[in-house]
Amino acid sequence: MNLRRSPSPCRRALRAALPSWLFAASAVQAQWLVPPPQLPVTDGLWRGSGGAAATITSGNTDGVAVSLNVDAVRATPEDRITLGGSLNYGRSEAPGGEVSTTADRWNASGRYDLNLTPRRFVYGRAAVERDRVIALDRRDTVDAGLGWKLVDRADANVSVFAGLGRSVDRYSREQTIDGRRASRFTRSSLTLGEESVHRLTPTVELRQRLDVAPTVSGDRTTIVRFSTTLAVAFNSTLGLTVTLADRFNSEPPDGVRRNDLTLFTGLNLKFGPQPPAPPPPPPPR
Repeated sequence: MNLRRSPSPCRRALRAALPSWLFAASAVQAQWLVPPPQLPVTDGLWRGSGGAAATITSGNTDGVAVSLNVDAVRATPEDRITLGGSLNYGRSEAPGGEVSTTADRWNASGRYDLNLTPRRFVYGRAAVERDRVIALDRRDTVDAGLGWKLVDRADANVSVFAGLGRSVDRYSREQTIDGRRASRFTRSSLTLGEESVHRLTPTVELRQRLDVAPTVSGDRTTIVRFSTTLAVAFNSTLGLTVTLADRFNSEPPDGVRRNDLTLFTGLNLKFGPQPPAPPPPPPPR
């Protein structure tokens, strides 16, 4: 004799409906946690911005400091071109008439991304820089590799990339690096990096980038570059930017520090057609 009671029709209906209710609840939760994707601006038009800051002193100490930076981007559904550059110059004169240069550095770079899929891309990059304070006449760097777009929306972009690169350093006088004395140094490096752009509000944007380049052949040098920028827009063309940048060199020339930290605060001017602000995320359900 079977003493187990058969489930009632109401209980059987509840059991049958339970999986669908769980699936619907999880879908609602996922929609709340992850905002719906939005297409980035890929109309093939150039957009960018330029910033400037200056300080002039006169009196017991005369001096001048100037900082300039510019960046431009052109994106289509198939590829993207990114250009950038910066200039830092500083000079001071003591009461005795002694003039010293505190900063004299510039750099320029360009990068091309070719989309393989909506999430994967290959890239090629070239950069050149000069720093007279440390007697660096020129540093040429090229690298190429593969990247992945982790997030690609109008209000947020996050990418990671990896590749191989080659750099050549030329100094105006002989330097000692990694136990070797010369005026020209070359190295091949592994390039690892990540970058992100977040639009926190319609008028506030946060940009961040990290590059790590450990040497695989040549001089045993690891170079790390990090920068983060907070941009606050006053209107569609004018805004304020605060940039913190740090460059670390594990094997600098003798007498040169490993870290080179820069803080930039100044006005920022946008050029090119500006994309519309993304709609706010949907409220929690």
